[in-house]
Amino acid sequence: MADLLVNKGVSIFDILRILALLIPSLLSFIVPTSTLAAIVLVFGSLAQNNELTAMKASGVQLFSVMLPVLLTTLLMSFALLVVSDQIESEAQYAARRAAKELVFKRPTAYLEAGKVVKDFQDFLIITQRIEGNKLYGVTIYQPQEDGKATRTIIADSGEVITSKDQKTLQIKLYDGSADEPNPVDPSMFYKMNFRTFELPTLYLGKDDPRNKIEKKMRELRFDEIIYRLRSDPKVRNNPDERREHQAALHKKISFSFAPLVFAIIGLPAAVISRRGEPVLSFSLAMGIVAIYYCLYVFGGTMVAESHWNPFLAMWLPNLFMVGAGAYLMKRALAR
Repeated sequence: MADLLVNKGVSIFDILRILALLIPSLLSFIVPTSTLAAIVLVFGSLAQNNELTAMKASGVQLFSVMLPVLLTTLLMSFALLVVSDQIESEAQYAARRAAKELVFKRPTAYLEAGKVVKDFQDFLIITQRIEGNKLYGVTIYQPQEDGKATRTIIADSGEVITSKDQKTLQIKLYDGSADEPNPVDPSMFYKMNFRTFELPTLYLGKDDPRNKIEKKMRELRFDEIIYRLRSDPKVRNNPDERREHQAALHKKISFSFAPLVFAIIGLPAAVISRRGEPVLSFSLAMGIVAIYYCLYVFGGTMVAESHWNPFLAMWLPNLFMVGAGAYLMKRALAR
């Protein structure tokens, strides 16, 4: 983002707009993690200073101290569920549309010198140097269908031109050559030198940008996923597609209950560890978070590769953490 702002001349308002749209997607990670860190820090400190022992000596049960935290994290989980469904999904979709609009407003911001750009339909583009909308040392590959040899275009320079309606891009090349297939024998190529060569209209991605941008899986709301599962023949009749949609649905729901799950395991872990130092508390919290997210990655992999039941795979982290938390809770209450 800093490179786009400083070196590519992208408006700071465009940058701030995209950053604002990315915030909701971060809440799913920030809220559970910060909640766990706070719980471990506070209750670890209470245990270390024997304040929980003093409460028990005064007739206050440990579980009654934990109960408000559990109820609060339950409410937080339901709030995250709403955010994940109604806000995060739409914000991610809007961020992708804003990023695509940025490409057509400042196309060279999307190009980076020395790197292969694969996002333009039918073409792979490499540019050695970029100055404004001018390109220098341009190499373009156009893969062919049916296993035919790739067409290669090399030019000393070029320029990127955006249409007036900012819907399409064109690249005009100067002083170069192109390997063209022989019309009689496509397996053979001949070299064509040119002073000026204009590529066909470029579209970002696979679809015409004048059409509506389709949502990706993570950008679908609950009702949209359920509708596809029930009414879309492509999803209903394709086991892989159906399993992918079911996994996405269960992941959204189970992931939203991470604050409650972290509270269930974090509370007894903090009491048993009896360490309230910030560094140790933070390390304990990050260890729990790492295990939790690794289980999510494992579950997603099992759905994709081993045809696991989506419900079991996506709820596995919660079930594991709740089971471990119940065991630790029993030990903590017995102390």
